[in-house]
Amino acid sequence: MLTKVSIKNFALIDSLEINFSKGFSTITGDTGSGKSILLNALSLIIGKRADHTLLKNNKIKCVIEAEFDLSNFKLKKIFEKNNLDYFDHSILRREVLPNGKSRSFINDTPANLDLMKSIGERLIDIHTQNESLILSKDNFFFSLIDNLSEQNNIVKNFSQNLNLYKELVLELEKLNRINVSLQNDYDYNLYLLNELKDAKLFLGEQKDLEENLKILKNSEEIITSLNQIDNLIQTDEKSIENQIRNLNFILSNISKFSDKYSLVKKRIESILIELEDIKLEIVGSSSDFNNNPLELEEMESRLNLIYNLQKKHSVNSISDLIQVTNDLEEKLERNNNIIIDIENLKNEILLKESLLKEQSKKISLSRKKVLPNLKHKIESILGKLGMKNSSFIFNLKESENYNKYGNDIVEVLFSANKGIDYSPIFKVVSGGELSRILLSIKSILSKHLNLPTMIFDEIDTGISGEMSNAMANLMLNMSKTMQIISITHLPQIAAKGENQYNVFKYQKSGITNTKIKKLNSEERIEEIAKMLSGDNLSSSALTHAKELLN
Repeated sequence: MLTKVSIKNFALIDSLEINFSKGFSTITGDTGSGKSILLNALSLIIGKRADHTLLKNNKIKCVIEAEFDLSNFKLKKIFEKNNLDYFDHSILRREVLPNGKSRSFINDTPANLDLMKSIGERLIDIHTQNESLILSKDNFFFSLIDNLSEQNNIVKNFSQNLNLYKELVLELEKLNRINVSLQNDYDYNLYLLNELKDAKLFLGEQKDLEENLKILKNSEEIITSLNQIDNLIQTDEKSIENQIRNLNFILSNISKFSDKYSLVKKRIESILIELEDIKLEIVGSSSDFNNNPLELEEMESRLNLIYNLQKKHSVNSISDLIQVTNDLEEKLERNNNIIIDIENLKNEILLKESLLKEQSKKISLSRKKVLPNLKHKIESILGKLGMKNSSFIFNLKESENYNKYGNDIVEVLFSANKGIDYSPIFKVVSGGELSRILLSIKSILSKHLNLPTMIFDEIDTGISGEMSNAMANLMLNMSKTMQIISITHLPQIAAKGENQYNVFKYQKSGITNTKIKKLNSEERIEEIAKMLSGDNLSSSALTHAKELLN
C-alpha cells in the first residue's frame, strides 16, 4: 500500500510530505485548493510523461517520491524479472529537470519510463474523472472479464503469440517481394551463368592467347629476323660464334703463361655455352611457324568470345569473369534457398494460426462462462447504489481479425429502467450513472486484483447525497482487501473514511502554496461541517457532522 508521498517544487507545492494509512482514507478540500495536484504527482510516479511547466520554480528540479509497503503482496518476482532490488518498503522516485527532461528511479536504481509504468501500474490504480473515456475502449471490458475468468496470463500469452505471428507474416511478405525480384531475373541469370560456364575460362588464358596471336600475326617479320640472327651467330664465316671460338683459341695459347688469361678463357667458354643455348632457343624457333590459318582463326575467335563476355559484364579480366560466375551461382542458389525459406515460413505461420485459433477459442469460452455472473454482480451492486432497474447485456462477437485480446469483439448494452430498450452503454448513461457503474466494476475487480492501492478522484460527481452513503459503504468494503483513497466533495463519503486528509492553499511571501494534512477528530468534525454548510459553521452542521462521523 501507499505509505508516504513526498513532493518538492511541483505545481503549487514548495515541499510536502504526507503519510498514508491502510484501509479507507478520504481527501477533501475547497474547489481549486489543489486536490488534483497530488494525483498528478502520483501519475508521474506511474509513468505519465512530464515537462518543465510542472515546476513551481523553473530553476531547480522537481522531485516526487512514493513509498509503498509491499510486504503483503507477491510482487518480488516482478522486481527480480526486471533486475530491480526488492524491498518490502520500496520507493519510486521521479525527477523533472528545468530543461524538461526527467529521470526515474526504483529503489534508487535508474529505470526507463516504460519500466516505471509497468511497475507503477502494479502498485497503484488511479481513477480520474476522465477515466470514463477509457470505458469506451474494448480493452477495459476485456480486462474486467479476463480478470474474473482468471485468464490474464493466457490472454497475455495469446498476445505474445499474435505479435510473433504478425512478425512471421511480415517476414513472409518481405521474402515474397525478394523472391518476385529474383524470379524476374532468374532466367536471364541462368542464361548468363550457362554462357560463362560454356566458355570454360581459366586464369592466364587471355594473356597467352594475346601473346600467341601477336606472334602468329607477325610471323613473317619474326622469321626474317630469326634468319638474320642465325647468320650473325653461326652461318657466316665471320659469325659471332666463329669469332668467339677464335678468341678462345688465342686465349688457349697464352693462358699457359698466366692465370689471368686462364680466367678470361673460362669466361669466354661460358659465353660459348650461353651462345649455344641462345642458338637452341631462338635460331631453331623458326620451325615453330607453320602458318596454319585455321589456328589463327581459332585464337581470334576465342579472344573475341572473351572480349565480348568482358564487355557484357563490364569487367577487364578473366578473373573478374570468374567472380561474376561465382556471384551468379550464389544468386541462383539464394533463389532456390528463398523458395525453401518461404515454404518453411508458410508452415510455421500455419502452425501459429492453429495455435492462435485454439487459444482464442478457449479464451472466448472462458469469457462466456463468467458473463452471466458479471452481469449479476454489477446489477446487484448498482441496485444498492440506487439503480435497481438497471440491466446489462454483454455480447461477445467473433472478429474478422485477431486482436491482442483474442478473436472477440465485446458489445456492452445498457438499460437504466424496465421497458426501456438496450442501447450501447455510452450513448445512454448520465454522468452520475457512469460513476456508479465504474465504481461497481472497480469493486468487482478489487477482489481479483493483487493491487495494493486504488485512488478515486471525485468518483461521486453527479451523485446525490442519498446515494453517496451507499458508494461510501462500497469503498469501505473494498478497503478490506486493498488501500482505498477517495478524493471527494461529499461529506457523507468523507465521513466514512477511517482517515481524512485536507488539502488547502495558503499565502507565503505573496506566493500561493498548497499543503495537505491529516485531520484529527476535532478537525474532521469542523471540515465535514464546512462541507455541509459552508464557512459559516452552524451548530446544526456541527451536530450533523458528528452524526456522520459516528
